[in-house]
Amino acid sequence: MRQKQEKLETKMKWMLLSTMIPMAILIIVLLLFFWHYTNEYNQLSNNLAVSAEYNANYKNSNNDMSFKDEVDMDIYYVTIGRKGKDGLPTEQVKRAIDTVEKLKKTTKKEESLRSLKYLTNYLKNLQKRMNQLLDIKDYQQRQEFMANNTEILTTLFEKEMQNYIYQEATQLVQVELQLAGNVWLTLLTMCAVIFVTTCILLRRSFRLTYSITKPISEILYNIKKVGKGEYKTINTVPADYVEIQELDAGTRKMAGRIEGLLENVRKEQDAQHLTELQLLQAQVNPHFLYNTLDTIVWLVEGGMQQDAVDMITSLSVFFRTSLSKGNDIIPLSEEERHTLSYLEIQQSRYRDIMEFEINIPPELDGVMIPKLTLQPLAENALYHGIKNKRGKGKILIEGFDLDEDNMMLRVTDNGQGMTPERLHEVQEAIRTGERAGFGLAAVSERIKLYYGPGYGLKISSTEGEGTVMEVYMAKQINLNK
Repeated sequence: MRQKQEKLETKMKWMLLSTMIPMAILIIVLLLFFWHYTNEYNQLSNNLAVSAEYNANYKNSNNDMSFKDEVDMDIYYVTIGRKGKDGLPTEQVKRAIDTVEKLKKTTKKEESLRSLKYLTNYLKNLQKRMNQLLDIKDYQQRQEFMANNTEILTTLFEKEMQNYIYQEATQLVQVELQLAGNVWLTLLTMCAVIFVTTCILLRRSFRLTYSITKPISEILYNIKKVGKGEYKTINTVPADYVEIQELDAGTRKMAGRIEGLLENVRKEQDAQHLTELQLLQAQVNPHFLYNTLDTIVWLVEGGMQQDAVDMITSLSVFFRTSLSKGNDIIPLSEEERHTLSYLEIQQSRYRDIMEFEINIPPELDGVMIPKLTLQPLAENALYHGIKNKRGKGKILIEGFDLDEDNMMLRVTDNGQGMTPERLHEVQEAIRTGERAGFGLAAVSERIKLYYGPGYGLKISSTEGEGTVMEVYMAKQINLNK
């Protein structure tokens, strides 16, 4: 089943979010954790600071006395009559009760809350005993009441406050230890989480990078193939992301268009080239026509009417085959008849120096070949071989059935032949397609255009012995050219 494609931007965002969100959650949890312990630590510190004002070591800023000492002294002054009713430490006790009530709101430890409850009872009893003290008139009874009630209550208050401070201090120490331990645990956890997250992020980054660079490298390799002209070897690049898939599809589409454009250009060039060859093919050497007509006139004037008729007949066949009703592809039998008429006309002029022979198997007569394949070779054998030789020469035209698909036409002359330098020049002209007028290179190039690589003209020659020209072609011509 094909994997669902996704956008590269979406993949990168998901990778970052899937990594950063857990880290952000962890950081928030740790911040809440520290906030909880810090808040608890601050509450305990505040409780200790507030409660410390009421222990035995507290010194009033005005008289350097503790809460117990100050309350006991005020009550004593009232007992001995030095102060009146307004001298009782009512406000101090009321403030202490309010302070204890506030401490209850910020205290969480059970033992500490119990101490605060005792402190509230002591202070309320102290208020009640101070009011009762005013009702006692006897001095000695007042002294005894103070010693047995108010002083005992302030002593109990002070001790219970010390117990509260102890409980809170113990709790504070525990919180500090927990906080210190949790700080180390948190640091280790954070380090571990950061390490694991970094490893996961690196692994995902490497995979993401590889999933991007690998297909891009393959696309680059395909582009290099396009640059070398290898359009058909480009394969589809598998990719996980839409952007890379679109890039690959665009590259392959571009390669296909380039290949199509180049193929169209090649076909246009081939068609143009073939047209040029056909135009060259349609040209008739005017000297051949003039000389033939002059020969006919000479035969008529010499009373050789039959020879003149034969030459006119051969000339008619020659031109009729050249026209071929406008067809460029004709049966081999017609090309043979065309070449025969040409050689018969030339033999009338060069009967003393030329003879010829044509041996083509009948089974090849119906094979379709490009027009003017043999005649230019026979013309070349006559003008560049036989005419330059002393004495009489011969042109031999043969056909060979090589195999089921291929055949070969050979034109041999025993004329002057070519020097190695001239032979190399002609062979290079055939190989490169360079030509001046309609000649051997044009014949070879035309064969290649119709039949493709591997077919064409091969020539060999030995100076003083003659020349052999072989045309290799398939039995089935490509008429799409």
